[in-house]
Amino acid sequence: MSNLSQRVRKELRELAPYQPGKPIEEVQRELGLDRIVKLASNEYPENAFPEVLEALQKEVLELNRYPDATWHDLLDAATSVYPITRGEILFGNGGNEILELLVHLVCGPGDEVIYAHPSFPVYGLLACSHFDTGVSIPLDGEQKHDLEAMLDAVTERTRLIFVCNPNNPTGTWVREAEFTAFMERVPDDVLVVLDEAYVEFVTDPEFPRYFELRKRFGNLASMRSFSKIYSLAALRIGYLLASEEVVGLLQRVRQPFNVNRLAQRAAAVALMHQDRVAERRDTNRRSLDQLRAGLEELGCTMLPSQTNFVLTRPPEPVDDLFNRLLRQGAIMRPMGSFGLGEGSFRVNTGTAEENEIFLTGLGRVLRNED
Repeated sequence: MSNLSQRVRKELRELAPYQPGKPIEEVQRELGLDRIVKLASNEYPENAFPEVLEALQKEVLELNRYPDATWHDLLDAATSVYPITRGEILFGNGGNEILELLVHLVCGPGDEVIYAHPSFPVYGLLACSHFDTGVSIPLDGEQKHDLEAMLDAVTERTRLIFVCNPNNPTGTWVREAEFTAFMERVPDDVLVVLDEAYVEFVTDPEFPRYFELRKRFGNLASMRSFSKIYSLAALRIGYLLASEEVVGLLQRVRQPFNVNRLAQRAAAVALMHQDRVAERRDTNRRSLDQLRAGLEELGCTMLPSQTNFVLTRPPEPVDDLFNRLLRQGAIMRPMGSFGLGEGSFRVNTGTAEENEIFLTGLGRVLRNED
């Protein structure tokens, strides 16, 4: 046994790694099941748009070529869809790379990053691994971001605030009026990042409108994803909308060729089909209604959601709920690793058939018919 681990910073040795959900193939092998309904990772249940799949078939003929380091075609697509300049968007190898770049850019020893808990676990993982900069603020009684408490936590050492809106894993959200009041009190030298990975699913007309708010607040950015409604999770691509100043600084610390060729092509084509995004938003809302109605009938309680998932608590403690539901051919996500205890789980929308398979399996487990 070497002493290498003793050379690693103490906060890294003590950091728990991110716990991903189980892949379908692994569960099928373990349990010998022919079909698995996976509603655990907040993925959209259908594949990418047909136009995207067609474009990718051509792009695979160029795998021996490096990707465009300047994202030329992708920038053309983004600036045709959003009211931004080419210098106001930065693409990354998934949103996680962008989060890491942000922390790396603005935080040194003694600086602080504020984020909510429970929320996306990567905030804490990155902040605590980078000079132990994390400041975790509990959600309020409605399981929403406690913006007042986050403001109270701001000090002269605060460099960055993450607001996951809608929040993962709760599905809850802050509205524009309260968020605007929050931004008015945040120092203008503190960067506030709205993590809007689920923004395309939102139907609440009072949800914060980034493109309006950015006109007032130069220290506001929005991080978005192609992994959810666009169905490009396998290609790992996300993006940050921010001022030219912020994007220009991030360009200095990002790696060249950070977004692969297939991801760039797929994202560029996907952006040009906002009509399909609107259709999927409507479909998701109907699917969410189906899930909620079925869960209520089974006696489960849920938080309101503006995403493609619901945070759920069954009517009574169910030992080994995850494993028992696996044997019924359905995967959901227990919330212990998110800091919500073992009594709740998160389930995302599937197709109407997948939702019914999940609800039927959960009913059998809750009635001890499994």
